[in-house]
Amino acid sequence: MNLALDQQLNTSLQELSLHQQVLNSLGAYIFMKDLNYRYTYVNDLVAQLFRLPPKNIIGHKDDDFFFLEHCDQLAINDRKVVEQGVTIEEEEVNVIKETGEKRYYWTVKKPLYDQHGTIIGLSGISTDITMQRLAQIQLDEKQQLLTTVLENAEASIYMKDKDCRFRFINKNTADIFGTTQEAAVGKLICEFMPPETAASLNILDQQLLKTGEKVSGEEKVILNSGEVKYYWSTKVPIKDSSGKVKSFIGFSNDITELSYLKKDYEYKAATDDLTQLANRREFMRVINEEFKRACRTKLSLGLIFFDIDFFKRINDKYGHAIGDKVLIELAKCCTSHVRSSDLVARLGGEEFAVLLPGNTLEQTKAAANKLREQLEAMRVLAPDGQHISITISAGVTMVDLDGESVEKPLIEVDKALYQAKNSGRNRIIII
Repeated sequence: MNLALDQQLNTSLQELSLHQQVLNSLGAYIFMKDLNYRYTYVNDLVAQLFRLPPKNIIGHKDDDFFFLEHCDQLAINDRKVVEQGVTIEEEEVNVIKETGEKRYYWTVKKPLYDQHGTIIGLSGISTDITMQRLAQIQLDEKQQLLTTVLENAEASIYMKDKDCRFRFINKNTADIFGTTQEAAVGKLICEFMPPETAASLNILDQQLLKTGEKVSGEEKVILNSGEVKYYWSTKVPIKDSSGKVKSFIGFSNDITELSYLKKDYEYKAATDDLTQLANRREFMRVINEEFKRACRTKLSLGLIFFDIDFFKRINDKYGHAIGDKVLIELAKCCTSHVRSSDLVARLGGEEFAVLLPGNTLEQTKAAANKLREQLEAMRVLAPDGQHISITISAGVTMVDLDGESVEKPLIEVDKALYQAKNSGRNRIIII
């Protein structure tokens, strides 16, 4: 009889040992508590956490091991399990007294019952999720920071996929489009903006998709209200593991005011203040460009130089204010009698030039004669009631497309102008 009991006891001890090994090998913190929330069982992982042998933990409460003022949810959950007989599954935070370390756990707690169905305590299993939780906290902080930056940045920030459909736009972009951030996802720019604007904004997109490299440039946007805005945009590709562009991020800053200031500066740098004609600097830039184009296309390029005969007499007799008035009226007369493709420039003082792309020598001569006749017919009212009339002397030439530069034709046409002046004025000399 004693032998049978010994065998049964040994079997039970072996099973208990086996269960103990299983509980210690699960990689989770396993414990049991009585109705007073005192530990009645802990596995090895709990003992390691508290840095005590299990026998020094059994019979003690959590406040012997944790700063419960920092993690009261642990005690609240224990009471719910014992008092309400419910199962709790949620995150718990523990601050360990021994080390002061803050740990995060995913814990499942269930009530323990006796054979009569009466709650006698609770059992729990906790999985350490500290690393995951800290990573999530860092991720949440970064996400919050990123969201704060994106939503408060004055720049327009957006993401598009390889088909140029929006995956994200910030609030600034949504306001420009007149839509919401949610409504923009999955849509193309042409669904928000006029066709001309959509086509303009697609230029940099296509350049990025073609080259797979970061692109930057100025973009013109015509809003639905008709207002014109200018943006400096930088677009950066996001590539997959094979190096193909799968999406890209864009940053567009409003440079409308700067763009208008730049255009105004460029206009003033290229324009004669008094007559609003092109100045000498702009004339030289254009004639060099037209020379290169004419060499490529083999189209002719006519050139006229002229100045006002005896202009000094007008200044001496009526004063510089009237002289300026004559120059202004001359500029108006010239621009109204040339083609839109022609360039009229004031080279300085009373000297002017006209560049006529595509004109033959006969057409250039005819244009010069027309200008001479129109200017001779022009009248400018002087303060004394008299009408001032002027004549011009002009030189005409064709730009030699076989030459290396425009230097020679400029010298030739200038010589022709002075021949006209020296041979009696109010005439045209052709070279």
